[in-house]
Parts: sequence; C-alpha cells; structure tokens
Amino acid sequence: MSTSVWKRLSKRVSLPPKTKATVATATTAPTKNALQPTLPPPPSHPLDIIEILEHIFSYLDEFTIKETAILVCRKWFLINRLRSTREVVLGSFMSNSKFDRNLSRISGASRLSFYVFLDATVSTQEQHRRKLVMALQRNHTRQIKRQKRHRKLDSLTQWTDGATLERLLDRSLEELNLIGYVQPELTLPPILPYLSTLLRVHLQISGGAVIKVADIVQACPLLQELYVGIGQVSWSDLAVELPRPWLPSRNGSEQGSPLPLRSLVLEDVCFPQKTLESFLAVTPQLTVLKLINLVSDNLPHEELPEWEHLEYNWPKLSKRLKDLQLPLKAFHFSVSDRPMTDDEFKEMLLVCRGSTEWTVPFADVTLTMIVNIKTFQNVLTSLELFGTDRPTIILQRALHYYLCDSPHLLHLRAPRAAFLVEHLDVYYRGKFAYTKQEVRGNLSQPVVWGHIRPGVWACRKLLTLHMEFHSHEQPLLSSAVTTRILFGYIARVLPRLRELFVDTAECYRQGDMAFSVKLNLQLEGGLCLLAKLKDLERLRIGSYERQLQCSLSDLNWMVPSGQSKRYREKRQTTIERLDSWLEEERWLELAAVRAVHEEEEDLSTSWVKVEPALKLELYHLGLFLDVKRMVSEMASVNNFRCWPRMRRLSLFYLYDIGRSPEMELERMFK
Repeated sequence: MSTSVWKRLSKRVSLPPKTKATVATATTAPTKNALQPTLPPPPSHPLDIIEILEHIFSYLDEFTIKETAILVCRKWFLINRLRSTREVVLGSFMSNSKFDRNLSRISGASRLSFYVFLDATVSTQEQHRRKLVMALQRNHTRQIKRQKRHRKLDSLTQWTDGATLERLLDRSLEELNLIGYVQPELTLPPILPYLSTLLRVHLQISGGAVIKVADIVQACPLLQELYVGIGQVSWSDLAVELPRPWLPSRNGSEQGSPLPLRSLVLEDVCFPQKTLESFLAVTPQLTVLKLINLVSDNLPHEELPEWEHLEYNWPKLSKRLKDLQLPLKAFHFSVSDRPMTDDEFKEMLLVCRGSTEWTVPFADVTLTMIVNIKTFQNVLTSLELFGTDRPTIILQRALHYYLCDSPHLLHLRAPRAAFLVEHLDVYYRGKFAYTKQEVRGNLSQPVVWGHIRPGVWACRKLLTLHMEFHSHEQPLLSSAVTTRILFGYIARVLPRLRELFVDTAECYRQGDMAFSVKLNLQLEGGLCLLAKLKDLERLRIGSYERQLQCSLSDLNWMVPSGQSKRYREKRQTTIERLDSWLEEERWLELAAVRAVHEEEEDLSTSWVKVEPALKLELYHLGLFLDVKRMVSEMASVNNFRCWPRMRRLSLFYLYDIGRSPEMELERMFK
C-alpha cells in the first residue's frame, strides 16, 4: 500500500489521541489500584451495544454498508469492515498491462475471480498461471510476516497507531472463482498452498477436467462452501471427474476429522457414490447438498481402471442421509438420462422437511410434482429449474400460473425455461405492426393468443430472476413491441429485483433455415424501461455474442456521460422521428385491443388480484408511448443516475463476467 493511501486511511480511521494518563501508564510502575479491573461505563443508548448493532447490520445489503454505514463513525466502520467485498478479476481477455495491474491489487482483496476463454493460447495461459502463482506467494508471505508481527506486539502489549490500523484493515482472501477453460490439473496444485484462508471455492470449468477434492480440503481447512460444475462454459460432452479419495490421507488411511463445510453443490460431475457417503460422515454442519444432473457414464470404463462402475443408488443415499441426520435446509439429487419418479421426488422432500429452497429438473417434472409444488406456493422462497431440454407447453403454463399465485418467492432461476413472452402480454399487443399496410392486415386477424391466458405475477418481492424467453412466433422476439412488453413487465411487476438475467434461444429453425434471435436493444425496444429498477445490481442480457444493430446513444442513458445535452437531444430526435407510431397505436387500440381486454375471462384470474396502482402502470405496456414517457422522465431529472447499485453489466457476451456500465459500453462500441 502506498504512503499517500496509508495517510488517507489513517486520517479516516484515526485512533484516540494519547493522553498524559496513557503515557504515564506506559512509563511508570503500576500501582495497586491500577491493577484492579475497572468496569466499563454502562451504555447510554441501545445502539452503543455492539451485539445489537451487529444484528441490525446483518439485515443490510453490501451496497448500503459500503455507501452509508461505514461512513457514519469509526465504530460502525470497524464493525462492518469484513462485511464488504473487494474483488480482483483476472482473465485471458485482458491485455498484459491490465492483467498485471489487476494482479497488483490482490493484497487485501477478499475475492479472486479468474476467467479463461476458449480462444486463449497455451502460452498466454502458462504466462498467466505463472504470474498468478508468484502474486499469491508474495501475498501469502506478507500475510505470514504481518501475523508474526501482530503476535509479537500482542505479547509485548506495545501497539503503535500505525500497527493497530494495519491490523484493523488487514483482509485475507476468502473466495476463489475459477471459470472457463482453466485446466484445474495445472492451475490448482501450484496455488493451493497459498490459499489456506479460503471460505468459498467455486469451480465452473470445462468438461473432461479432473479435480482432486482431497487437495482442496487439505489446503483450505476453513472451507465452508464448495461448488464444482460445468454450467454454461463447456463445449465438451464430458463431465468433470472427481476421483477418490475426497479426504486427505494420513498413515495410509483417510483422515476423519470433522470439516466446517456448510454447502456442497456438484453439477454435471461423476464420482463413486461410496466416496461421497464417506465424505458426508465428516461434514456435520452441512446445510446445503445439491447433486445436480450426475453423470454415470463419462468415459469407457477401461480408461478408468481404478474406479468402480459409476452407478448412483438413490435408496442407498437416502438411507445414508437419514442415518447421518445432517441439518440440511436444501437438498437435491438427480442423475442425467434417468428421470425421477414421483415416489423418489416425495422421498427427496422428506430428506429436509420444511425446506424453502427447491431445485427441480425440467425433464423430470410430472403433473404430480406440479401439484406438490403448488401446495408449497406460500412456503417456497427459492425455486431453481434446470435441464438441457426445453419444458413442454403444459409445464410452461403451470409455471406461469404458479408465479401468479406465489407472493413469497424471492429467487427464481430457470435459465432454460423457454418461457412464452405471450404470458406477459396482458393487453395482447404482441402482434402490433407499425406500417400502414401491416396495420390494415393485422386488424382483420385475432389478437388473442389462443390457449394462452396472460396474467400478472404475484411475487412482487422477487430479488433474483434468471429466465430464458421464447415465443410461438420466434421473429416476434426481435420486434420492438415484444421487448417493450418484456422489459416493461419486469420493471413494473418486479420492482425490487437485484439480479436479472434475460436470455433467448441461440437460434430458431423455420423449415431448413436457421435464424439467430436478437432482442431489440434500440431505444424504441424499451430496454430503458429497466431504469425503473433502482435496486438492480447485476444485469445480463443474452448468453451468446451477437452483432447488435444499435448505436451508442441507444444505450448510454445508463451512464452519466450519456446524460449530456448532446446525447439527450439525440434520443429526443429518435423519439420524434418515430412519433408517427403513436397515431398508429391509437388505431390499433381502438380497433382491436380494447374490445378484447374488456372481456375479463380472456385474462387469467390473477388480473383481478392486481393492485389498482400497478394496473395503471401497466396500462401502456408494449406501446411506444411507454418508451417516450421514460425518455422524457430521464431528461427532466437533473443529474439523472441510472442503477446506482449496478456492479456488473453484460450484454450478449458468452461469459458472465460483468463489467461496470461504462466498461461494457466501451467493449461494445470500441
């Protein structure tokens, strides 16, 4: 840390000045009265009690702590210094200078994220690994020296102001994220000796890799959370292999001392089930256990002579879990290419009774499971639906109706749901067209989507939404009307969102032709409607790279530089150029939509439960008028700031890295 930064921190977190009594205590022999313990004065206010403050701060999010709480006083800063996260991001997409600059900030960081892309050369990967090992080694050496110095000062009780401040601001690395084609066989062994303070390890890597769990457990004795899986980063059909043993061996046998592990999530991996059962015996504090889409046949068995045949026996695992009596709050078990029966699903619910977090594969969902899920609609706070195959129309409709009747849901992750955007079109405006010829043709056609009954979701307090959207008529996903419906619906129905991931299928087929799907990100597409989400911290749109047809002025409303007079006038010019759409919208409304909407039975019953204020906000859903009013609202506010909490933004990018809005726009329009 540089001298100037150290001086600024010293002023910000200054220690009480030494008084004459303090100096006398240090230089003169203690008297009899001085040796008697003195009781601290009773607190004059409840907030003077540290335990009460700790409890209150536990309800605050990281943004509030960083921007408000730690600035109040020294006491609040010291209480919350470990609640905020400082992350260092490294990646093969960076230039050498950028990589070195980020790596130099690793001292004092609590999270390290390392991304390796598919196009990274072998020499680049080797160079980055060598630099990472050297940086972690230096950081580990500095940390050991600081700890020795602190222990020495503790024994001598001679703390200086500088040493005290150094100890207060000292922070160890607690989280490691390795994502992409990182080759864990080459990356993990040299860095693990310098990561003894890790609490969380997240390995989202390409298929075919081999990870030795025992090495991680031995190097990270404080480990509380472990995730190993493929996610969306692999082009390989192979699973990640976790060979035995999972526990460090001592004198030829596996060490059986209890581990502090609280969460274990394994996705698209293969391993011997006996190894897992032995491992669970030494995790008495485990509260989250998710075994998602386990792979039984990863490689020909002759290539793995030391492994037994990879079979997963659910009755045996269920019995083992009951015998261990782990304090599980969330549990899941599923095997690839082996559908779960209704009886197995019911048994899985009994493993952790009263769980508010469910993980369910799309391919295994049956009508019986849907009935079970609906009975828990007032209990579930987290629902995760996964799978490689898209769900059926019946399941999509069931999910929609479930969301319309579940007010307590906080987290919904369904990245392959293919959810029909027509379910959100409460005014049936999805087929609007904006040329006179198309208008005449459209008015003679029915605008109701047949069997689909749109409705309004009841989960107003939803914090996380990961969902893939689909349409019966795929070209509609690229129309400005559809994106206005999508973004306008999310912005008004889910106002408390903090994390939003909107995706579409990579392509759709029409006969022998394949077309890519692009959400309309132009100004008239209505992405600016998401500016209403004041608490949004992470936004990702699209998971595949696309050649987008939009200009900088269509998107830079999200950064301060885009609020200049020049860009405001550009956006206003775009709006005025499309003003003719307003008249056509009035024709469409009068001729078709209003008559349909007045028939209450064409909407789902959830529309009756919607608050009057929300009904009023949704009145212009899908209309160009909605975008015009939003642009005018942003222009009328001095120093308009979009998404004050935003930390990560990603627009049509393969990896979920996320950058600041300024950096993401620079990447797109460089």
